[in-house]
Amino acid sequence: MNSRTRTSRIAWLVLLFSAALSLWFVLGRREAAPSSSARHSRDVSEAEPAPAPPLPVSTHTALPLAATVVAPGVQRPLGAAEVATDGLPYMPAAADAPAPTGPVHPHPVTDEHARIFRENRAIQSLNDAMDSKDPVTLRRSLTRYRTEYPEDAQGLQDGYELIANCLEQRPGYRALAQRYFDEERGSSLRRFVLRHCLGGP
Repeated sequence: MNSRTRTSRIAWLVLLFSAALSLWFVLGRREAAPSSSARHSRDVSEAEPAPAPPLPVSTHTALPLAATVVAPGVQRPLGAAEVATDGLPYMPAAADAPAPTGPVHPHPVTDEHARIFRENRAIQSLNDAMDSKDPVTLRRSLTRYRTEYPEDAQGLQDGYELIANCLEQRPGYRALAQRYFDEERGSSLRRFVLRHCLGGP
């Protein structure tokens, strides 16, 4: 092989190597450097904060009910619903009052309700003393009951006093008990008079 042929081959190899090196350099830079649009998108995403997650949507929205407004001196209509500060009405206290639809608050405890609760506790203490056949405690509880409830709306005071007399076997208790049993047919204490005074079951 002469020197011209060898020189020509070397020149071709150098040319091919240079072309390959140039191609590698160009492709390498294109992969390493992001495009302008990609840089812009990344810059915008870094500059803007992420959107807040959407708030949960309620499936049912309860609208507050308007309170019943009554002018001074005008009597509130029967069954008109009182409304709490959260917009929910109170359940009417009257048994025959129409109940509001939807959720409601229980009707508020008034002074009258509190008095009824105290009376129930007083009657329970009277019953406990009667069942224990303890006339001293029965009379003491009866004195408190007469003081706070002198109207005796349930007609119980005479019956408890009669049972206390029976437990102490005071003179004439049996005749009085028989008269009470015969006449006071609507009294809830009638069967206890029969038990504690007349020897009944």
